[in-house]
Amino acid sequence: MQLTDDEGNVVKLPDDGRVVLSVRNGKVVSVRDVHTDEFIASLNALFDMAKLAGFSINKPDGVKR
Repeated sequence: MQLTDDEGNVVKLPDDGRVVLSVRNGKVVSVRDVHTDEFIASLNALFDMAKLAGFSINKPDGVKR
């Protein structure tokens, strides 16, 4: 699969693997491969993983989440 950027240049996606697309005003402005040792998650997912690992998550005001 391939995309074109806002200047009409062809941006080739890998045949296999994961990529992160940055989109501005409905157009792809950059593409970056996600390496095999990288993980992408929301902040809430990071908090959940930390809790599962035994960490406590506290808000700046000291209240536990």
